[in-house]
Amino acid sequence: MTKLSPTELKRRERVRGGMLMALALPAVLALAACGGGGSSSAGGNAGAADAIAEASCGDVPVVEPNDPEGLLKDLPEDVRAAFNGWPDKVEASAWAGLKSKVAEGPVTVGYLQQDSGSPVAAALSTEIKRLAKDSKAAGDIADLLIETPGGAGGEVTAADQVRAFEQLVRKGADIIIAQPLSGEALVGAVNSAGEKGIPTVTFTGYVASPYALNISPNGFDSVAQTVARGVEMIGGKGNMLIVQGIEGMTVNTTSVATAQQVVESCDEIEIVGSPAGNFSDPGAKSGVMSFLASHPEDIDLVYQVASMGAGTFAGFDDAGRDQMPVILDNLPTAASLAWWDQLSSDGYEGLAVPGTGTQFGEALWEVALRTMKGEGPKINQIALETQFITNENIDDYAVPGASTTSAEETKTVGSLLPAEYLNGYFTNPGK
Repeated sequence: MTKLSPTELKRRERVRGGMLMALALPAVLALAACGGGGSSSAGGNAGAADAIAEASCGDVPVVEPNDPEGLLKDLPEDVRAAFNGWPDKVEASAWAGLKSKVAEGPVTVGYLQQDSGSPVAAALSTEIKRLAKDSKAAGDIADLLIETPGGAGGEVTAADQVRAFEQLVRKGADIIIAQPLSGEALVGAVNSAGEKGIPTVTFTGYVASPYALNISPNGFDSVAQTVARGVEMIGGKGNMLIVQGIEGMTVNTTSVATAQQVVESCDEIEIVGSPAGNFSDPGAKSGVMSFLASHPEDIDLVYQVASMGAGTFAGFDDAGRDQMPVILDNLPTAASLAWWDQLSSDGYEGLAVPGTGTQFGEALWEVALRTMKGEGPKINQIALETQFITNENIDDYAVPGASTTSAEETKTVGSLLPAEYLNGYFTNPGK
């Protein structure tokens, strides 16, 4: 277990204490949903404005989660604290009383995978297959059925994913693990499967259904914590750049809005631009270089929305900037950590929020298997824990021999759903 500094302990206690106080109050929140409930935006949280107004520069705003029935108040403290600002509706799980299917004989798991070609997607798929093999040897599952919407490679539509999901149902899946392209588009199919007694476990694609178990990072709190730490690292003053992914995409809109909210209380921090990098390193490099060409002022802090760290570093380097800003690297790669390591000899200090396909695959499988063993999930949302990479622990995550152009993930360190934490989501953990 990582030893926390006194400063970090105080920071976590401040966020947790404020979060628990908010959860003790009646749920009076208005989180605006985008796209008819299939996704939502932290930027639309009416309660966020008051939280921001009361926050000091560098603080994490405490915002009530979307928990209209007050279900979180009955969960353990560490689970409640993980839902600060949670945008998607928390509902009671339809599977809280499900008896063990594994006890009746090995179950069949369906896997609706994405074939994006990214290292994260490849590692996630590999981990699912590895865990299926282990579970089959243990007698817990009979088979793993895999459907790839639209086939391997090529453009995939929401209709493709619905057809592939329904194919898994027809083939006899007892539970389905899904990486939705569109959570909204899958609602009908998930509800139909649920009525047949088939649970669905999703990753990062919120499906608004009590029949779904949605696993995701906290899109509000994770970003808020990261940006708040970055503000502290630059002493609460300077110019900030936000490198967007794809404008209009929900995860991008939420992340950008949260980053903006966190620095609103900082009178001496100015957001000077927000170029788009299209969630790719080449796109980020091009976007950053184009911006810097017309903005000669110093940049002190950069937040990149996801998986564009190496391109962001390269953009500043190729633009000839003498001073590398603090880059808040969400979902870093081996290449972005190689940049960080290369610059550390000159005193560079960075911050990153890691997450690997191996960790995501493990989380999906663990929740699916616990559900089929009758452990009884209490709610339809599960928040991944947030890890941080700092100068003190970067060696634990950096890939030896990786270059600034390596197409690899970082090393996997620990779990994003530690057993003790995950137990809090289930009625009969360890059953």
